[in-house]
Amino acid sequence: MSRTPRAVLLGVVMVLVVGAGKRPPGLGDVTDIRVFDHPTHTRVVVELSRSASYRTGVLENPSRLYIDIDETWIEAPLREPQESSEDAPLQQVRAGQNTLRRARVVLDLNERMAWHRTFRLENPFRIVIDVYLPKGDSQEGSEPENFDRRPVRRVVIDPGHGGKDPGARASGGVLEKDVVLRIGRDLRDGLKRAGLEVFMTRDKDLYLTLEERAARANARAADLFVSIHANASRNRKTHGVETYLLDTRYDRQTARVAARENGTTIDQLSELQKILASLRLGYNERFAARLAQDIHQSLVSSLRGSYQTTLDLGVKRGPFLVLFMADMPAILVEVGFLSNRAEARRMKSKAFASRAAAGIADGILRYRDDHARRLVAGR
Repeated sequence: MSRTPRAVLLGVVMVLVVGAGKRPPGLGDVTDIRVFDHPTHTRVVVELSRSASYRTGVLENPSRLYIDIDETWIEAPLREPQESSEDAPLQQVRAGQNTLRRARVVLDLNERMAWHRTFRLENPFRIVIDVYLPKGDSQEGSEPENFDRRPVRRVVIDPGHGGKDPGARASGGVLEKDVVLRIGRDLRDGLKRAGLEVFMTRDKDLYLTLEERAARANARAADLFVSIHANASRNRKTHGVETYLLDTRYDRQTARVAARENGTTIDQLSELQKILASLRLGYNERFAARLAQDIHQSLVSSLRGSYQTTLDLGVKRGPFLVLFMADMPAILVEVGFLSNRAEARRMKSKAFASRAAAGIADGILRYRDDHARRLVAGR
């Protein structure tokens, strides 16, 4: 299948079935509808101004999937509906009021659509619908990305936060979004010198949702995804480096980090854990585990070359949304604690960015070379 993945806001068409349609008081709003095409499926994200109950259903002749959202209103059209390419699982997305107190989003399906899944996310409240192509049209359900059969050539770097979202901040005014962008740029340059094709989710002070970050990596059909962050803790003595891969398991410390990076609360992680447990975590896990170990060891070693007190906090697992939404092996690196005065001073320097980037790059290259040897050995 040959397609150019895209992430676009599809038009919204109002189809009022209840007369003039004067808005009743007290309703929430649909604030955005985003559509992301992946090689194996299309993801639709319906964002709301507040949480709401909803239900899905399928209609035939023609095939449609609908989401009815209670106590919610959709305003006038943003643009006309847009059609997908012939080999997409969706033809178009439409939305309007099903009743005066119920919004409806309709996904006009390609007849070859095999199955779909729906889940919700918080802060902001989002309904996510993934619509998949049949197994005969993709490799979904078997080994969709074939990472055990292809070499590592393309890497996507994700500097966390950005724009209106500064991330963690030090008392001296150092912002996480600036620290990780500097590291990301250095890392990009180092990997390019080593012969890899490298893309960044952002190379300037730009705000992106977690869906948009993962979608940009998926659109590039990347072999690896590395999200870079700086940590923070209420205990200002806490310091060190830790690296994460996706899993439903987490301890109290991991829960705090995951909640901050997801933009959720610790209490809401239990709901996310249920979502992850009910969905296939992906056969990417064993590749991500190797990648996390290689990057973590190299990063700690590189930083200790200049900062001997760098503490190794280990490789951990947790429910990180940006990792869950990536189609390829993905890991998240926390390069230090901005809440720690000594580490904050380091992280504002170009020298720290250079050392951190060099360590992450060495880990990626180690993984690439080991992966290449495994391909030759057939394991």
